[in-house]
Amino acid sequence: MCRVVLFAVAAAVAGIGCGDTASRAAADPAPDDGDDNETAAAGDPGAAWDHATAALAAQRTVLSKRYAKARGEDRDAVVAEASTAILASLDDVLAPWFGTPWGLGSNSTARRPHEPGMTVGCSYFVTSILDGLGVDLDNRYHFAQAAALHIQRSLLGGGRAAIHRYLSIPPADLAAQIAALGDGLYLIGLSNHVGFVRVVGGDVRFVHASYTGGQVVSDEPLATSEAIATSQPAGYFVSELVTAGGDVDDWLVRKWLEGDTVAFDPKR
Repeated sequence: MCRVVLFAVAAAVAGIGCGDTASRAAADPAPDDGDDNETAAAGDPGAAWDHATAALAAQRTVLSKRYAKARGEDRDAVVAEASTAILASLDDVLAPWFGTPWGLGSNSTARRPHEPGMTVGCSYFVTSILDGLGVDLDNRYHFAQAAALHIQRSLLGGGRAAIHRYLSIPPADLAAQIAALGDGLYLIGLSNHVGFVRVVGGDVRFVHASYTGGQVVSDEPLATSEAIATSQPAGYFVSELVTAGGDVDDWLVRKWLEGDTVAFDPKR
């Protein structure tokens, strides 16, 4: 099973919240022909996913061209625009996945929301969303089968952002601490689980393929999440992915703009 134990001293211990390490050799499903519109997408998670990811990809193309031509402060301004564009896309990118069954095993590696016959483990959900956002991972399976802390280190690359370690504090206190970091998209590593944290106007949400409750991809208040509470004795690791305006770290956003591959490298 996928390993998401947080602490290096704990080494790699299988966690109940992730998908199986068995990889699927099947090719990615082909996207729709592109003639779907927002009305059609509203009732079809797959079409909604295609529409949302294509819209963000189009924005990325425009911003990448501007970024390549810009220099100095003008280039920084494009990075800030790109951060805003990614964060603004999240509602549309994430929503098609809600209700997708969580699972373990060889069929837990879904790349698309509500993919027939498939479930999604926690770390495979993370990699699918990153792919939909346009982050080019060098090997999805290496990321998805790794400890959460190693995923976080790889996604930070050489950037300035820190991995924030919070010890055994209650979930409500954790939510307050993360809110203080500012609006943005974060990755959180738990004792046996991994997922995204969204902060919007101080509202802190945990978005993950949940092994608790209904065992589906869920968007819930972090302060009352059962999975967060379960990790309290071990603590939590939180790292920035995209922050509002790119004001904390922009390494991943620059990779996005440059079209560079993000390599799995837990030693960073």
